[in-house]
Amino acid sequence: MQNGFVESFNGRMRDECLNEHLFDNLRHARQLIAAWRNDFNNHRPHRSLAGMTTAEYANRSEEDQNLNRANLN
Repeated sequence: MQNGFVESFNGRMRDECLNEHLFDNLRHARQLIAAWRNDFNNHRPHRSLAGMTTAEYANRSEEDQNLNRANLN
């Protein structure tokens, strides 16, 4: 185990996506994985991010950084 976050993500993806579907071909696999990734990043709240989605957290982080830069000037 090299990185707990990566290991956790890999296990979650395997359990929730890869083990749930039989892929007909590579295109089908890419479509289902893209849909799962979109849901994971943009619609699913995460406890470790105080109930925010990763997209909300990323936007909040950018806003916070911009406010901090403005306060320094």
